[in-house]
Amino acid sequence: MTKFISYSFLAGLLLSVTHVLAQNPTWEEGKEMKEVEIEIIRSRENTVPKANRLFEKIPPRPVEFLSPPISYDYKVFNFQTPELNPVARPLRLKEGSSSQAYRGYVSAGLGNYASQYLDGFITNKADKKKLLGAHVFLNRSGKGPVDDENSGSGHSGISAFAQTFGKELAFGANIGIEQRSTHFYGYPEGTEVDRGDIKQAYTLFNLGAQLMNARKSDFSYQVGGNFSFINDKFEAKESTVDLLFKGAYKINDEQAINLKADYSIINRKDVDIEAKARNLFQVNGYYSFKTQSDFYLQVGATVAVENDSIDSDNFHFYPDVKMTYALNDVIDFVGSLSGGMEKVSLQTLSNENIWLAPSISTFHTNKKFDLNAGIRAKLGGKVLAGAGISFATLDNLYFFINDPADQSKFQVAYDDGTTKRTNFYGSLLFTYSDVAKFSLQGDYYTYATDNLPEAWHKPTYRVTAGASYNLYKKFIFNLDMIAQGGMKAFDWDNDKTIKLDPAFDLSFKTEYLISDTFSAFVNLNNIASNKYPIFYNYPVRGFQAMAGITWKFK
Repeated sequence: MTKFISYSFLAGLLLSVTHVLAQNPTWEEGKEMKEVEIEIIRSRENTVPKANRLFEKIPPRPVEFLSPPISYDYKVFNFQTPELNPVARPLRLKEGSSSQAYRGYVSAGLGNYASQYLDGFITNKADKKKLLGAHVFLNRSGKGPVDDENSGSGHSGISAFAQTFGKELAFGANIGIEQRSTHFYGYPEGTEVDRGDIKQAYTLFNLGAQLMNARKSDFSYQVGGNFSFINDKFEAKESTVDLLFKGAYKINDEQAINLKADYSIINRKDVDIEAKARNLFQVNGYYSFKTQSDFYLQVGATVAVENDSIDSDNFHFYPDVKMTYALNDVIDFVGSLSGGMEKVSLQTLSNENIWLAPSISTFHTNKKFDLNAGIRAKLGGKVLAGAGISFATLDNLYFFINDPADQSKFQVAYDDGTTKRTNFYGSLLFTYSDVAKFSLQGDYYTYATDNLPEAWHKPTYRVTAGASYNLYKKFIFNLDMIAQGGMKAFDWDNDKTIKLDPAFDLSFKTEYLISDTFSAFVNLNNIASNKYPIFYNYPVRGFQAMAGITWKFK
């Protein structure tokens, strides 16, 4: 999904997840295959050095979640426990070398709500010329928060990838298929429904390839393409072809020129929509300059051409300027001015809201400009902090609103004028070696819509916190907290705007490393059993518990 959490908070999560995956790759729940691949590759190659300047991991601006959902699947959360002094300390696991790296893992678990979890990943043995791998996962809950089986859901998939490395060129390819299933359980309470009639499922097929230069040189490039096809249980179908080029030329150690171009062709067909090609072409180029210590400047522009019918302007031009200035050894000032077309399709919308009505409208969002200013600081060697403000103007920004004819489904409403969005954000990250980590992120949003009365289903605040504690390299404790609120929806039955209840989600996970190859885990999700709504009429599951084991193999 594009995006609410700032880059600074993502940096905190990355630090936590990297450590956990180094112990056991299944702690990422298997939903981000690329992250799992990276961790395994790193453990095999062991060539990535630690960053010297920790504060550089906090970029200048946040990334907003364009959708309000809060994930409540079983996932890795971070928690910092207090120091314990047990009488007998468990035996520590030995540090593994690259020659002892694991090629894959299998993880499985069972939980309440008739939940089943399975995740497996495998790669070939260490080979400098090729890397092959496959991934399979299943995360299913047979029951849900409303009428048991009437709100069951699941996510499963299988994929494979291959990469070859030559002296001059590197080639990669990937293929995969996945399915997300759910039910339209947002019907009025007490309504009798046929479970088969309210079931929904999206199936997505992906096929991609990329080619890049392998030899280190002043000019680097990458070309690639991807084909995807998605369809639902009813009559919605959409195919997308994406072509990409990225190139960079290093003038010297202080200067460089970068160019990126991508082209998308989207064809969608639905019960009331005839197939028609939607085209989006964007080119971004910039010149960057940096001094050895205190200043970085990037100056460029983005040009976009599209053929959406929602407005008459098909050609768009945006500035692309970024700056970083080190006020001293502790504080950096960061700023940026950018814009661009944000791709909107059935695939992107269904990723944010799976309960879409048939024949929804799809139009790209035109981000005219996004102005950001902030500071980031390194406080000692263990604490990072960042704060800032962002102003953006967007044309044709979309919002989700319940269908007046069926409250369990959602239409997509577009603000035909200009939406003004303001974001205040702050973040904090504390790390203590590989033992304890803590991260905190807060965002506050305001929306000024033009032709819509409210910014439907957009949260006005979001606070996330996570921490992890590694006890004697034998026990891993993790905790995560998410709080979000301020969303509004329209109640068609009573003809009024309502404010949704705020969300609060607290989850805990512990993992015990039984041996070098086996571990056991327990996940407790939504401990407060707060059935908050992610959309109007759609509460989440209450308290969830899952237990399972993981096996790693060489």
